[in-house]
Amino acid sequence: METCEGKIDKEWVELIMTAKQLGLTIEEIQDFIRQSKTGLKIGQAPEHHK
Repeated sequence: METCEGKIDKEWVELIMTAKQLGLTIEEIQDFIRQSKTGLKIGQAPEHHK
C-alpha cells in the first residue's frame, strides 16, 4: 500500500484499521469515502436539480 510518492499514509491506514475493527466492510468504507467526496450524508438521497 503506497502513495504516489512511495510512502504509506499512516493516518489512512489507522483510519481503515479502526473502521475494520468496528465491523465495517470494505464496501461500506468505500461508500463512505465516495459520499464524503460528493457532500452527501450517509442515508441521504441525492437532490435532483430542476
